[in-house]
Amino acid sequence: MARKKKTSRKKSGGLLGLFSKKKKGRRGSGRSSSSAGIKVTLTVIVLAVLSGGGAVGLIYLDRYVKAAAADDIPDGSLKLVDPPAWLNQDWVDTLVDAAGGKRFSLDETSAKIIAERLRSLSWLDDVRVQVTPEYLTVQANYRRPVALVQTKHDQSVYLDSDMHVLDYIPVSGIPIVEITGLRSTAVPAAGQQWLADDAEAAVDILNWLYRMDVHFKSQKEQSDGTDTAAVVSKIPEKPLLDEIESIDVSNFGSRRSRSAPNIVLQVKGGVKVYWGAAWGESAVSMEAPEKSKLARLYQFFVDHDNTLTGTAKYIELRWLEDGIPRPR
Repeated sequence: MARKKKTSRKKSGGLLGLFSKKKKGRRGSGRSSSSAGIKVTLTVIVLAVLSGGGAVGLIYLDRYVKAAAADDIPDGSLKLVDPPAWLNQDWVDTLVDAAGGKRFSLDETSAKIIAERLRSLSWLDDVRVQVTPEYLTVQANYRRPVALVQTKHDQSVYLDSDMHVLDYIPVSGIPIVEITGLRSTAVPAAGQQWLADDAEAAVDILNWLYRMDVHFKSQKEQSDGTDTAAVVSKIPEKPLLDEIESIDVSNFGSRRSRSAPNIVLQVKGGVKVYWGAAWGESAVSMEAPEKSKLARLYQFFVDHDNTLTGTAKYIELRWLEDGIPRPR
């Protein structure tokens, strides 16, 4: 039995003995001191772990709150306000690509970023992006392509009615007339205005033909007050501009010949329309007034079943004469 008690005492000298309240003798006092040191060490370790875990927890919570706040901002798509009818899918896709995607956060930051990106498109002007509960609405002035030009690098670009150079994107539904015979094809970068006088003269005539077509389509007086439509006895059934394939300015300013017309409209099918001097220069060249030229051309168009194709080898508009133009 004594051995058993002795053995029991030896076992009590293990780790359990360090936490025993009854310590006897010098050796017992040393163990008590060691116990206190371990207790302090364990307490420090535990507190360090708890405090570190608490810090990690706070950081995680903070991130979670920020993520939750970000998730509270709804997202939505772009919505174009009053886009023109000629804006086909190719143009829309280009706009979406420039914006940077299809879904955006519906906040002012996104609106500012997208507006800045869309301003890089040569065919948009005065871009405004606003936030709504469902969309980011895009309002802008769309520069309508009027003419096509081949640059000196054999690239195609458009010109709008104010001579802005526009990037080429295939378009349908509106007439695009190619300008040929330009003195220079060193076209500036997209978005800039081109100051070429021969190209501008061609665009001026195309703008007037477009206005006439719009007038006849709407069957009311033009906003600029022109009286050319009153000279035409009937209303054309379709746009005349649709039949113009190109406009030749190779003799602009009589740089090649004094007797040849300065500007020639090429009709699809081969008919040529001898327009003559640039808009506003007819009196200097002693030609028929510009409005008279317009009226006579449209009258000829109406009288030939709303077409210029196949009607004559050429149509002369330069000289004052009674009646409609006839081939010479």
